[in-house]
Amino acid sequence: MTGAEFHGVDIDLLADYAGGALDGTPEAERVAALIAAEPAWREAFELLEPGMAAVGALLGELPVEPMPVDVVARIDAALAGAGVVPQVGLTRAAGTTPDGDRAAGTTPAGEQAGATPGGDGAHAVPPIGGLDRGGSDAVPQTVIDLDQRRRKRGNHRWVRVAAPIGIAAGVAGFFGYGLLGQNEGASDTAGSRAAAGEATAPAAPRQTLNSGTDYTLGTLAQSLRRATGEPMAPPEGASTMAGPAGAAALDRLRDQQALLDCLAAIARENGGGPLTADTVDYARFGGEPALVVRFTAANGGWSWASGPDCGLPGGDADTLGSVPVR
Repeated sequence: MTGAEFHGVDIDLLADYAGGALDGTPEAERVAALIAAEPAWREAFELLEPGMAAVGALLGELPVEPMPVDVVARIDAALAGAGVVPQVGLTRAAGTTPDGDRAAGTTPAGEQAGATPGGDGAHAVPPIGGLDRGGSDAVPQTVIDLDQRRRKRGNHRWVRVAAPIGIAAGVAGFFGYGLLGQNEGASDTAGSRAAAGEATAPAAPRQTLNSGTDYTLGTLAQSLRRATGEPMAPPEGASTMAGPAGAAALDRLRDQQALLDCLAAIARENGGGPLTADTVDYARFGGEPALVVRFTAANGGWSWASGPDCGLPGGDADTLGSVPVR
């Protein structure tokens, strides 16, 4: 599966990001930026992450597979024999060689050494691997149908493997269907997202900051990590603007109703239903005045930077940048 099949999205890289394999690497920031900037990447992430979580949970519930009883018995027998070569009794009719053609008047040395006449003219052949060393009772002298045993094991193995494969295939099918149909259902999706965002008005944020920090896409995910009233240092790699530069541009958003209108606009654009704002920071993004909101919604945690026009009547969230927060 490659990104070329899904509108340029690198599915393998996105799966690594969703599964946490890229945590702490530069690739994680690059994928986060793509999710924030590219609608196809963002749509793919929203479809893939819940499916991977569901498959991981189902696989984690599978019981530990015990060792087959016959394998345990064979191991016990081998240990009890302490190095004795397993013996298998074979018989063949008198007057034939292993190839089926004995020369007249000849008797193989092996048969002379260990042959025991039987009532039916058959002779017992010495155990494979040499003379009997006294361990013949440790291994059953039973002829086993290997084809039948393989068929039984194959059926059991298929039952064990089929369940997780079926689950993963179902998730992959749903994921592919969602991506291939995203263009056809774009208008319906936009309408449903708008309805979801308007269904419940967002509550006021739990904490308000005035840090003046100048964020970038690389530092936006690190922002607002503290949800207490303690002084907060800017994220690593972000700069702090001296003085209230650009603060006046955000004055409108200090009004409670204007702030709630902005949060509602962010919820509509995010498309994850009603949001819960943990923190808002009157700051900057890329040198421009910005309201940086850290929130959670049905599609996970996000750090979102909006400009001064966020939430204006008939407008949108005036988004400057957004990244998912893991």
